Amino acid sequence: MPESFSALELYKKSCEYLESKGIKCYKSDTEWIFQEVLQIKKIDIFLDNVVIKNEQKIKLREVIKRRGKREPLQHIIGHVQFYNCTIKSDTRALIPRFETESLIELIVGKLPNDFNKKIFDLGTGTGAIIVSLAKQYPNSKCKGFDRSEDALSLAKENILINECSHNTNIEKFDWNKDVILEKCNVLVSNPPYLSLEEWEHTEIEVKEYDPKDALVSRNQGKSDLEAIMQLAPKMIVKGGILALEFGKGHGDYLTSKFGNQFANVEIRKDLNGVRRFFLGEI
Repeated sequence: MPESFSALELYKKSCEYLESKGIKCYKSDTEWIFQEVLQIKKIDIFLDNVVIKNEQKIKLREVIKRRGKREPLQHIIGHVQFYNCTIKSDTRALIPRFETESLIELIVGKLPNDFNKKIFDLGTGTGAIIVSLAKQYPNSKCKGFDRSEDALSLAKENILINECSHNTNIEKFDWNKDVILEKCNVLVSNPPYLSLEEWEHTEIEVKEYDPKDALVSRNQGKSDLEAIMQLAPKMIVKGGILALEFGKGHGDYLTSKFGNQFANVEIRKDLNGVRRFFLGEI
């Protein structure tokens, strides 16, 4: 008779293993892995009404070991839920952070429900931001720009996965060298803004799996922010808005150096209460 195992017992052992490897969210990570590998609901683990066969146990062990080696959960399960969409995630681009969902919410708070104009996303990465906005505003015209061929390929896949190719395109663009001739009504960006020192103190998952150039910027993390601030007045039509994510200590710098280029400037906080977003109108 085939050997079988208790889901709850294996869950507890997996949690203990990941905790011993220094995984902070070991419980939630284990829950996600069990749900994905076994194709069950979270409650099924704790009701202990799932019988796990030996081949499933082997698969679970393999995946739990990968997480124990600090491979990001999002890469292991292959996707992340971001705002209103499912985003494929791998080493080609930065894993979308939940903090950035607040940037989408701020934009949605500024636009009418039937918005049908142009939205540009600089440094689109996985395409999470532009795909979310394209789904939120199906009559809008959306474009995501990135200089990385790897990121561009991943963003294109996410457009297809989320069925928004009718109003979304991806183009190669380097804001330090290239010129965009087309203008937009909304410009959004989550550019690199970590200093090298900050990057060196990030988690193993970040240093070993996220592309470094998607995180680190010169001049104490300000170089790419400055480039976008300088581009924004040339790219945004009169009455349009800029929505920008920035890093620790950048808020006052951005408003003092570039604030006079915009009207109704706001610095807003993320869900952790950290000053994280710049909003301004042209």
